[in-house]
Amino acid sequence: MSNMINFGIDLGTTNSLIAKFYKGTVEVFKNPNGFKETLPSIVGFRNDRILVGEQARTYMEKDHKSVVSRFKRKMGTTESFKIKSLGQSKTPIELSAFVLKELKTFIHTGETPESVVITIPASFDMVQSNATKEAGYAAGFKQVVLLQEPIAASLAYANKEKSVDLKNSQWIVYDLGGGTFDVALVRIVEGELKVVDHEGDNFLGGSDFDALIVERIIAPQLEKKGKFGELLAQMKSETGRHNRLWHFLLHQAEQAKIELSNKTSSEIEFSVEDDDGKVLDPIIPVTRSEYEGVIKDAIDTTSEMLKKILTRNSLRPQDLKFELPPKIRTTG
Repeated sequence: MSNMINFGIDLGTTNSLIAKFYKGTVEVFKNPNGFKETLPSIVGFRNDRILVGEQARTYMEKDHKSVVSRFKRKMGTTESFKIKSLGQSKTPIELSAFVLKELKTFIHTGETPESVVITIPASFDMVQSNATKEAGYAAGFKQVVLLQEPIAASLAYANKEKSVDLKNSQWIVYDLGGGTFDVALVRIVEGELKVVDHEGDNFLGGSDFDALIVERIIAPQLEKKGKFGELLAQMKSETGRHNRLWHFLLHQAEQAKIELSNKTSSEIEFSVEDDDGKVLDPIIPVTRSEYEGVIKDAIDTTSEMLKKILTRNSLRPQDLKFELPPKIRTTG
């Protein structure tokens, strides 16, 4: 095996991708089905078939108890996910391996890489890191090297902005992903890029924002349109009457959130039967200001983490020579 590992994978909580570095440029491989660069980190089981990505997300509407997402958050734990169609459970490592295997099918160059770099949050501990490595080996890679996401972001920025001198600088990397949040202080120490301090939350990200849209905007309006007893409990419980609706609305909320990046309002349409058996077909508007209101506390939390790093390291904002452009991957 070569000492140079050219293939890298972002194994995300909600979306993943694979790329190759070659002669100073990076190519992000696209899914041959749909030609998107990202693959939803969702795995479903239908009879003897394993569905990954968009297929799994679509199947979730039919059999959500046989589809799993956000399993990255359980990496390094003893928890597993019950799969109804299999009558058994799958671990986060097994589910992650399915995503990694699917990403390998994106490679159109005919190569079958034996080695890969997989990025991990700076807040991952040794157990979580080892679990990520195990997933890589289970996916068929013979060598798996882990790289902290703030370091990966810094390297990508340096490769793009070649005029920037990182050697005498320190900077903050703010990474709000689909399921995890990291803010890190990065500098070059003895010739090596290092995360010298960080704060983070492995249970804070864009998927939580989707849930807030459903909980605080959609559900209250739905309750005004029909008769529902303990609507949120019935949606969020696996045995609840409206549990399937919960998973459907989470996806719709994500789409609305993306749309609100360019528009001031979006609409969510769906059908549901209330407790009296009345079929409702509501169209619920979601405005950008409403969305910003429900996520404000979460964003304020990330700001407090950033301030903690500055205070702990006796730094003022002006002590940072430059900052990387904010990369808020609330769908990543």
